[in-house]
Amino acid sequence: MSESLDRMRPVRRETLSDRVHETLCELLLSGALKPRDRLSLRELAERLDVSMMPVREAVSRLAASGALHVSPKRAVQVPLMTSAEFADLTAVRMLNEGEAARLAAERATRDEIVGVQVLAERFERVLDSAYGSAEAVAANKDLHFAVYRASGSQALMDVITMLWLKAGPIINYDIGVKAGVPAEEETLRSRTHHSREHHRILCEALRARDGAAAAHAIAEDIRVASELIRAHAADEMDEGRRRILI
Repeated sequence: MSESLDRMRPVRRETLSDRVHETLCELLLSGALKPRDRLSLRELAERLDVSMMPVREAVSRLAASGALHVSPKRAVQVPLMTSAEFADLTAVRMLNEGEAARLAAERATRDEIVGVQVLAERFERVLDSAYGSAEAVAANKDLHFAVYRASGSQALMDVITMLWLKAGPIINYDIGVKAGVPAEEETLRSRTHHSREHHRILCEALRARDGAAAAHAIAEDIRVASELIRAHAADEMDEGRRRILI
């Protein structure tokens, strides 16, 4: 938990509640905050160098969406999902993110498609050099959200962001946590990671303006990652790792 808090930085004084909200959202989206992480409102305020009021407001917004839980003693916690809840969330993500990819294939500009391709190539380079890192998680998120922005639908973006706020602390275990296996196996996992192929198919679909193929590539990327996570997430973890589903 201390490592997660160390990533927090003081926010600027303008529109403090919104800025605190943005900071907490990024920590959830990136997986820096993990299931069962707990901290107090006062601790958050101190880490972000703001008063309690904007922290309360930002946390209340995230609690209303289900991304955070506030206990009667005002402790803030990242909720721990059941495997069934995560499966349900995954199904909703596949529908919405698949639709965003379909729209992106139809609506994206050439520059947006080139941008997605560049991010896909960057993701593969990061997997080669920093598999199991926060950098890999960020590269994956940047790619996905570039596709969703290219859909041209703000309503879908809002829904997808809300879903990622709930899923982020969990889904990033697919590429953001070292498995604790020998280096040779870690390298093999990186080189054969399912997202490489799904992202390549996605980029081909965008270039071909094939909405159905783009939607399928995104949905399959989400589905396979979910199955891998659910297969291992309830296991007792070694030092530095934890159970992330119940």
